[in-house]
Amino acid sequence: MSEVFSSPAPRVCIVTINWNGLADTLECLTSLRGDTYANKRVIVVDNGSSDDSVAVIRRQFPEVTVLEAGCNLGFTGANNLGLLHAMDAKYIYWLNNDTLSDPHAVEALVSAAEAEARFGILTPLIRYFDPPREPWFAGSRIELDQGIAVHDNEHPPATDDAPFEIPWASGCAMFARVDLMRELGGFDDRFFLNWEDVDLSLRTRAAGSRVGLVPSARIDHKVGRSFATAGRTGAYYSVRNNLLLVRLHAPARGRWKIQWRVIDRHLRCGLRALRRREPHSFRGVLLILRGVTDYLMKRQGPLK
Repeated sequence: MSEVFSSPAPRVCIVTINWNGLADTLECLTSLRGDTYANKRVIVVDNGSSDDSVAVIRRQFPEVTVLEAGCNLGFTGANNLGLLHAMDAKYIYWLNNDTLSDPHAVEALVSAAEAEARFGILTPLIRYFDPPREPWFAGSRIELDQGIAVHDNEHPPATDDAPFEIPWASGCAMFARVDLMRELGGFDDRFFLNWEDVDLSLRTRAAGSRVGLVPSARIDHKVGRSFATAGRTGAYYSVRNNLLLVRLHAPARGRWKIQWRVIDRHLRCGLRALRRREPHSFRGVLLILRGVTDYLMKRQGPLK
């Protein structure tokens, strides 16, 4: 792979969050240890784990910086804590702990960022860990008039395709310019979890930068591992933050209609799960209603 870095190569700070997910975090760190890009620093933000994660990570990966949050700061707060400790770097790479990185992924992301400074955020092509090699995030689509932001995997790019612009990048693996993220304030803590990546992507674009995908950078994602112990809690954050995103970014004209579409879509999804008698489906419907209520009451951050 040809390098376009200035000399010395720009510093990259990789931030991953651990919350009682030690096995996945250790696998993620092992894959990063095998990454070929030399000028990098890895930070693990521990979100108040109740197991012995911190001690094990420090013992097995002495080169990794472990920050103990002391409590669950959510996806937004923990990644913002990592950003505060990444100011010596040119780029920050927010990476889920339930991912495995190809050896040249960071190098490919740095090459793309250095070649095109207009990219404020980049993401690799993200594949399913199981079934392997199937695309999980190979592009994106957004329709603010419907309150929709989805993955677009209809035409997955080839490995040697050039980086291309997308409307929003997945927070699963988000590579960004530190100076821009500092200017934007990082992730919006009102979201806590879910939809914060779409919000940050839209704010990046509003600031005049681009969001893009780098096909030659590839990682595998153990989809759903991060929410394995959450039951249906994700339904709460999904509807509440979907409504918040619409309020922050959709045109003012007709915004209430868009929000009603969002509520209807989430409720229909919850009721379908209830009819199929899926586990936690009744709780899921209650949490959707709670999410709508908390949005209307302007309750933000973590679910109380």
